[in-house]
Amino acid sequence: IRASISAVDGLDVLQDMESPKSTVEHYLGEFRAGHGDEAFHGLTEVEPAVISELINAYEDTTDLDTKVFVIEVISEFRLDSSLYFLCHALRRDDPRIWKAALNGLAIAESPNAVDAMDHVLSSIQDSDKREWIEEAITDTNMVIMKTAEQAVAPNRSLAPILKSTSSVRGSED
Repeated sequence: IRASISAVDGLDVLQDMESPKSTVEHYLGEFRAGHGDEAFHGLTEVEPAVISELINAYEDTTDLDTKVFVIEVISEFRLDSSLYFLCHALRRDDPRIWKAALNGLAIAESPNAVDAMDHVLSSIQDSDKREWIEEAITDTNMVIMKTAEQAVAPNRSLAPILKSTSSVRGSED
């Protein structure tokens, strides 16, 4: 059995890291014991292989707090492969569930996440929920555009500098 020792709040904790399933079970136990921050960070710092086990845990529990926690952990990975799960959760009626899923889709900050939100939006009848999703789509699109502009802006801002530098050099010759 592979195991690792880690320090959590100054205490050494033995964690069985044999499989994604045992990792998820361990940290969900920590969450249920009231150690939510430790559980969250522990799960988000392991390999994304835990996501399928987290989804299984989500489906196997009726505890709303655990479901929201699982959505938040999966969201933190920001993987397109989790979008289907988040869309499924976004379709739920419970506001804590769908709001956590919507937040997860928004923090992914990807065109695929926007498409996923838009796809779910087409089937939502509740006007309040529709407004939340529409706002998330707008906000996420703005972040995506701003990120793209920032990626392009350094090249644009260097062009005048390079042009003026080359003309100065040209006059010295």
